[in-house]
Amino acid sequence: MFTMRSEYALRLMIVMAKEYGNYLSMTEILEKAKQSVPREFAEKILYTLKKAGLVKTRRGKSGGYMLSRPPKEIKVSEIVFLLDRKSKVFFDMPGCPDELDCVIRALWKRVENEIEKILSGVTLEDLVREQEEKMKQ
Repeated sequence: MFTMRSEYALRLMIVMAKEYGNYLSMTEILEKAKQSVPREFAEKILYTLKKAGLVKTRRGKSGGYMLSRPPKEIKVSEIVFLLDRKSKVFFDMPGCPDELDCVIRALWKRVENEIEKILSGVTLEDLVREQEEKMKQ
């Protein structure tokens, strides 16, 4: 359902959210992500995020990567579904072969809807706040 790509992307985006307004080099982002994201994956992920308009780049000495919108405006669902595509626990199929199949399909659909609702209700700003709270403990 969800892969390491989503987790890596969230790590990178949280780092940039904490530094919103400043361009960060790839090296700075990876250092602040505690080297938990392999550089080759980070480059591919940031390229995908840039193409989708979630990240912007600037070349040069003071260049790097930066969120294209404030952290409070970027929902976790945008990031996760971009990298892992919108997960389909259940693929819509016409008709039900039997009653058990219909009941199970309905369950998977409810699960899918709840996952989407949770991810859409959390922003990068929320994740930054949660991390800061955990660091205080």
